[in-house]
Amino acid sequence: MKTIGIIAEFNPFHNGHKYLIDKCKKDLHADRVVVVMSGDYVQRGAPAIIDKFSRARCAINLGADLVIELPIYYSLGSAEYFARGAISILSGLGCIDHLCFGSEFPDVSKLYEISDIVTKEPPVYKEVLSDNLKEGLSFPAARAKALNAQLVNDSRSYDPSEYEELLSSPNTILGIEYLKALNKKNRFIEPYVIQRVGRPFHSEELGSIPSAAGIRARLLSGLSDKVKLNAPFILDGVMPRASIETISGYEGRFMQCNDYSALLEYKLILEKTVGYTKYLDVTRDISNRIISNLDHMDGFSSFCNLLKTKNLVHTRISRCLMHILLNITEENMKEYKDDDFTAYARILALRSSSSDLLKAASENGSIPVLSRLKDADKVLSPLQKRLLDETLIASQIYNNFACNGISSEYSLKQIVL
Repeated sequence: MKTIGIIAEFNPFHNGHKYLIDKCKKDLHADRVVVVMSGDYVQRGAPAIIDKFSRARCAINLGADLVIELPIYYSLGSAEYFARGAISILSGLGCIDHLCFGSEFPDVSKLYEISDIVTKEPPVYKEVLSDNLKEGLSFPAARAKALNAQLVNDSRSYDPSEYEELLSSPNTILGIEYLKALNKKNRFIEPYVIQRVGRPFHSEELGSIPSAAGIRARLLSGLSDKVKLNAPFILDGVMPRASIETISGYEGRFMQCNDYSALLEYKLILEKTVGYTKYLDVTRDISNRIISNLDHMDGFSSFCNLLKTKNLVHTRISRCLMHILLNITEENMKEYKDDDFTAYARILALRSSSSDLLKAASENGSIPVLSRLKDADKVLSPLQKRLLDETLIASQIYNNFACNGISSEYSLKQIVL
């Protein structure tokens, strides 16, 4: 049995995601597809537009065999934490043959070349990176210049503009982090990269293969009920039929950062006197910037725009604010990181004909597989259980705002299709 792993958000599931699954299965002659999917919060520092169970059901209906939740500390983390958390789960299952992902630059040799440099941080790279960060450049821009300097120093044949563009492409940045994480895990999972097709990552234009950002913008552009009613017409040809039906029948609200504005402002005011440096990614400078601008806060998204600078991009600020709001701390992240990125496999959805995956993970895996939440105390270590509890609390807040009818995840039946 050949099994491929995919790391995804499916926020929401569109034609590009279907293309990735189908092409990788065909190219690799794979029997099974395991997806590690972000839960109710995603890597850009925002709530997912619809809940994790609805997105997991879509994935199973459209080619996945097993969907596992990526815990909150990783799904809402930097590219490095997102990648290493997800890889820790796929590696821990012990039954994944290939990691498949799309990239704007599908040449895996180039991705490995960059991964090797940013992992080992040779002297030239490290010095130029440090100098450019001190000059106020954002981390992605500073990293691109440092990489360019290292390649020149190594006298490698390359096109500087190509590598600079490469490091500004979100999917490619994640791909590099996946390769770094695979190297650190030293597991026998082979990467398989396909050319990303369709609209650019941040494009809000729709097409046969759109960006998820474009779909979200369309869904959030009007009254929720009206959009749901017209979804078959608005999204026809953009999303698979199963995804359109999920959107049309979704009982909750389409979520966005501004739904958290009042709760965020309350939390920031409550802790203003002590600052926010205990939270993940929140430096002293960011904490002070939040405090000095708090009186001018007028909603979550506009506050992000107010706080951003040349070297602090919107997504970094949004992640920091979500970390504060959801009590995601630097101390806890250090414990998970020191534990080789604490992992467990919490099942969100399963294809009934693919239960052999659970048997394979049980026989070959090194992490617990959690099919029912009520078994958590029996199968999880204290650290794994804490990570699960923190993820469940974040989801409970999400569900309350989304009004999606989920009062407790412990009362939900496992999705088996």
